[in-house]
Amino acid sequence: MFELLRSIFQIDWDIFMAGAQAWLNGQSPYERLASPTFGSFGPGAFAYPPTALPWLALFVPLGGAGYYVWTLLELALWWWLIRKERPSQLLLICWSPLILHLVEGQSTFMSILVVWAATRADRRGWLWGLALAWALTKPQAALVPVLWLLWADRQSPQRMQLWGGIVLGTLLLALPPTLVNPSIWGQWLASLPAYRARILQMGAWQGPSILLFALAALLWYRSRRGGWQWWLAAGAFPQTSFYSMVALMPTLRPRADNWTLAGLALAGVLQGPMQLDLANGTSLVLLPWILCGHLLAAWMIAGGPRREPAPAAGAFAQAKSAEQG
Repeated sequence: MFELLRSIFQIDWDIFMAGAQAWLNGQSPYERLASPTFGSFGPGAFAYPPTALPWLALFVPLGGAGYYVWTLLELALWWWLIRKERPSQLLLICWSPLILHLVEGQSTFMSILVVWAATRADRRGWLWGLALAWALTKPQAALVPVLWLLWADRQSPQRMQLWGGIVLGTLLLALPPTLVNPSIWGQWLASLPAYRARILQMGAWQGPSILLFALAALLWYRSRRGGWQWWLAAGAFPQTSFYSMVALMPTLRPRADNWTLAGLALAGVLQGPMQLDLANGTSLVLLPWILCGHLLAAWMIAGGPRREPAPAAGAFAQAKSAEQG
């Protein structure tokens, strides 16, 4: 177990830093990358859009300390969001998707935290638009929650400011890589097939596991827990690993009861390889089943059949006022 942890410790963060370093050196981050820790990575290892390069480059001068600074930033923002209303979420430090995410040095958690913070804000204008533009540098994690939020704010007086902030933030992030190398967008798109060939990527709904996926969706619906934007972000997009389940964090209210403990235990069991190569050249794909299992485990952590509706996006301030009144 500890050997496995050592083999994946910081591996995604190392890929991010290798890609950002290559870009700073005038090379393509979407070709072969040199890594001082893991040797080299083939084409397709870095799959983030060019808009991610400017903020990733900020951590390059920190060297090996960058991973720890990044992790502390994630944990600090998480604590700021849960400290008053959901301190019980600290139990999730034992949740295997969060553990794997932090160990690998991924960015999904921070993207979800930023959108979650925007969802809880009383007013959303230019600054929140800039923040959402940053979150969209991880599009597969943030796209559904951001679209959900924009729809919820469609009648808000600040909606044009929010839209303007997203557009301006995206342009500011896109400008540096475009000026350095105008062809970088074509290089990114050309690298995506190599990324798909390099790593297993499937959705929880692919193959026979769609039955388990439907069961997980039905149980979530019957519990009237809400938060479908987060559920879809975790379950609908094709994923490479179960660390993507951190997209469910805004929906989870763990308690020290049997449902939560059973959910944490189930999530802990859902480990192991995501693809087993057989001698005859075929493959037994386990990733969709693992993802579905984590959706069920999250339902258990959130209370199982207990019904506890969550406020809709954009309604946080109204719910807060109602409680105070």
